[in-house]
Amino acid sequence: MARSSVYGISRVDNEVSRTHGWLVTIQRRGVIYRKHFSDGVHGGKTKSFNAAKAYRDEVIAEHPPFSMREYSNIVKKNNRSGVVGVCRYCASETRDMPEEKQRWFWVASWPLPDGRRKRVKFSVKKYGEDGAFKMALKARKDALKKLEGEFDPGAVRRKPARRRAASAEGARRSA
Repeated sequence: MARSSVYGISRVDNEVSRTHGWLVTIQRRGVIYRKHFSDGVHGGKTKSFNAAKAYRDEVIAEHPPFSMREYSNIVKKNNRSGVVGVCRYCASETRDMPEEKQRWFWVASWPLPDGRRKRVKFSVKKYGEDGAFKMALKARKDALKKLEGEFDPGAVRRKPARRRAASAEGARRSA
């Protein structure tokens, strides 16, 4: 089974409760859609998987995922700047120094299609508080105009494993 074919579907095999089947769990805009597909009810492991997959596809068709642009504009609870994806940041190596020696930035960030994030920072010392903030706003706004596609919540979790596997393969070839 390809990875995309099992999105939102997990296997449940519990001998104690004699529960065997597939569980579909999809979350859309704060609502969780969950349904269990028993092997016994559906006539076996393959048939219950196919029923689970059909239900999953139906839920996704009725409730499509956020676009990258929609996802990028969700206001998080911990937002203190008042602007999604823009924050004020003190360089970690200067955080414990006296205030006049600290280096502060306004940082703009946005997601990339592969799940990573792009960050651009603007120095408060160089551009001034207002200038750095406005530059961060503009950088984010310009980046979001180019952002396309659907948000993939699993992209971040999948990419590092592939990179590690690729780097391990490259190391084996060079050895």
